[in-house]
Amino acid sequence: MGKRQHQKDKMYITCAEYTHFYGGKKPDIPQANFHRLPFDHCSLSLQPFVYPVCTPEGVVFDLLNIVPWLKKYGTNPSNGEKLDGRSLIKLNFAKNKEESIVPF
Repeated sequence: MGKRQHQKDKMYITCAEYTHFYGGKKPDIPQANFHRLPFDHCSLSLQPFVYPVCTPEGVVFDLLNIVPWLKKYGTNPSNGEKLDGRSLIKLNFAKNKEESIVPF
């Protein structure tokens, strides 16, 4: 049969093999579509909150949105771990005359 069938077997991976078969450089994720959520917005509804509460991990939710979620699923929407209403922390923000949140 073929005496030279393994003649092109190499003991290393070529650049083309690496990029096509083993991953290589991953395409860049477009960062232009990413916008950070404003601090005065609920992480569940992405709307400005009225009654802000916080999880022990520091994720801010609106009480009107997180309570129905907890009744239905009983988990933290951000990481999927168990969460109950007793572990939520009520937040108080300082507001100026225009009712916008100001840093301390």
